[in-house]
Amino acid sequence: MRIAVIGAGPRGLSVLERVVSHTRLPGPATELLLIEPGEPGVGVHDVKQPDYLLLNTIAAQLTIFSDEHMTPGAPVTTGPSLHEWCLTRHGPVRFDDYLPRRLLGEYLQWAVRDLLARVPPRLTVRHLPAVARDVRQAGSGAVVTLADGTTHEVDLAVVTTGHGLAAAEPAAGGALVATPYPLPARVEGIAEGATVALRGSGLTAMDVIAGLTVGRGGVFGQDGYTPSGREPHIVLANRTGLLPCARPRASRGRLPAPATHLTPAAITRLRERVPGGLLDFRRDVEPLIRREALARLAAPGPPTYAEIAAVDRALSPVPGTWATYAEYRDATLALARADLAEAERGLGVSPVKEALEVLRDHRESLRVVVDPPGLTEESHRYFLDEYVPLVNRVVIGPQKERLHELLALTAAGIVTLGPGPGAVVARAGDRWALTSTGLGEPRRVEVDAVVRANLTWPAPDDEKDPVGSALRTWVAAGDDRSRRLTLDRDGYVIRRDGEPCTAIAVFGPPAEGASYYNHYVPSPGRWSRALTDLDRVLVPVLSAKEAAMRAAP
Repeated sequence: MRIAVIGAGPRGLSVLERVVSHTRLPGPATELLLIEPGEPGVGVHDVKQPDYLLLNTIAAQLTIFSDEHMTPGAPVTTGPSLHEWCLTRHGPVRFDDYLPRRLLGEYLQWAVRDLLARVPPRLTVRHLPAVARDVRQAGSGAVVTLADGTTHEVDLAVVTTGHGLAAAEPAAGGALVATPYPLPARVEGIAEGATVALRGSGLTAMDVIAGLTVGRGGVFGQDGYTPSGREPHIVLANRTGLLPCARPRASRGRLPAPATHLTPAAITRLRERVPGGLLDFRRDVEPLIRREALARLAAPGPPTYAEIAAVDRALSPVPGTWATYAEYRDATLALARADLAEAERGLGVSPVKEALEVLRDHRESLRVVVDPPGLTEESHRYFLDEYVPLVNRVVIGPQKERLHELLALTAAGIVTLGPGPGAVVARAGDRWALTSTGLGEPRRVEVDAVVRANLTWPAPDDEKDPVGSALRTWVAAGDDRSRRLTLDRDGYVIRRDGEPCTAIAVFGPPAEGASYYNHYVPSPGRWSRALTDLDRVLVPVLSAKEAAMRAAP
């Protein structure tokens, strides 16, 4: 049997781990092709990137291996978490440290070598250092075409291309940076003293800010930020005008409280009441989320009005309204300081942070909402365009230290909040103009350069996502804007005749939209949807009996 992994970054490395685990059991001889133009496993986690670019997940919550909790009843390949691995190689590391991203790259490099050293006799692994350009069904299998025209026939193609290939940055004198990575190279064209707008204020924006400040010699200290003089002036502009919530201080050994409202069973009951099982997110799901959050808020005792208001404000996709820029700026900074105070209290102590954490603790329930039959088309767009950014802002924000730094940069005059919510960007001669559409008194700001500092999902793009573009030529359209592939619950692509192609499965960021929240490295000691989903498509190929059935005419 032959399996191709198209894109062997961290999610592709999980495919390798699952195949190694399963091929220890009796079964057919198997060849695994890792189709990856770069070094397998590492993906975007370049081991040479600067230390100020930090991971957004604590060290103890990252692993490339498996355990009995992650894949109950399935074979596993045990190994150290990132935290455990760093302890043996880099000295004292706290379980809740946000480590330099390059260390994850080093860990992934090591994990590839470790897994390859444990390949059982029935498995052969080959790395093909190439770009895949096409994948199509061919009989009961698939054929993968590489950039040089070489083709490979396989029984199963697993597409794990992440956020796609690095696109060439158009030469624009630094006036528009469409893709900020890799940092700091992409922002080197922004001159010191220039005014630059960041579109977005989430995790990517925090990376860009670090590159333009610490990356240029600035220093954070107890008294604030000491500039180097090489920084530009940074204007933050995003859709809501709000800053992200800080990740709260972690509590070792914390176990999420079981859900009482936002449960898969509750979602199933809701589906039974509507035509075709298609839910309306605002009508059906948001009330469950609010009830779950308020139940968590009240767990330690009756909440205060201020605590209830804080939770409701965070869970509202509609930002506040302000008459003037000064009102907006002062209110937004005050909200950020209040959020930081709760983040410093931490999980298990701050009722507000515990209440909001239901969006992260019970992420699986949100996945069940999106899983087929999913949402109505209109509601699906609302979920992707409005609610996913809300979840990202509330519980997938930067570490609290980054927010402290951001406030220090505003105090130092290096960073300014943008013109307000609903900022519209347009050319203004050889500059750019940002105009807020969400203030009583519209405000306009001109800048020298714009950096698109918000995450974009793989979309039709022959250069950046050739495999995704190829799939979209023959699989069912996801929606009227072709923003997503159409996949079944197992991850198989759906052909235009409505039937799944069981020889091609898609996981990770390219699956976003067909499913929810696919861009993560697994966590040890807890059930993993990522690994369980991979098993569901791999086992039929790897088990002797089922593989024979697939091969039969």
